Amino acid sequence: MNVSRVLTIGFVMVAFCFALVPAACAETITHNVSVPLATTNWNSSVTIPKFDMGPNCILDSVGFCLYGHVEGEAKFESLDASPATVMMNLQATISLQRPDNTVLATVIPLAQTSDDVTAYDGTTDFGGTSGMTHGALSGDKSETAVTSAPADLALFTGPGSIILPAVAIGTSNGSGAGNLLLQFNTSASVDVSIVYCYHCTSAVENTTWGAIKALYK
Repeated sequence: MNVSRVLTIGFVMVAFCFALVPAACAETITHNVSVPLATTNWNSSVTIPKFDMGPNCILDSVGFCLYGHVEGEAKFESLDASPATVMMNLQATISLQRPDNTVLATVIPLAQTSDDVTAYDGTTDFGGTSGMTHGALSGDKSETAVTSAPADLALFTGPGSIILPAVAIGTSNGSGAGNLLLQFNTSASVDVSIVYCYHCTSAVENTTWGAIKALYK
């Protein structure tokens, strides 16, 4: 991964994750993890420390920032008897999931092409006048989600860590000709930030002295 892309990801993640923080949020904790670039369809996971700030601190919401990246090659050959405009979408659907495989957040990075070609030129070579090969395509997309459902707050609260499945499905596609040969080579990666929004209450009343003072209020 080049330096410029690392910096871009950093700026985007900070901006998107900041938008997740409610105005009423007192404190936040952010954890950052990544799944490296690999050929789709892949199944991976990320490990995140749970929220464990003690009995006087309460988790209010959990935010998810996904920065998805897709790259690869896209080819087509139009077999039509007339000219066509062929569009291709090199893309992957990347999902972060709960341990039970229900989806927490999804991002679909995409790289698009559009080409005007002639009627089939008689050679199936993904080139000539009726075909095209696009190499080194890439695309990025960011998405966010937030949950304050009691079951999710309980899931992310406690000692230790939580393992979240991460899945990337190749969903590349093309259109524009009635008789169309397509070939894709798709790889994807994802950077994940998880933001805990929480507040803490005073611990004074939990002490023996605090309990004695409470009797004289």
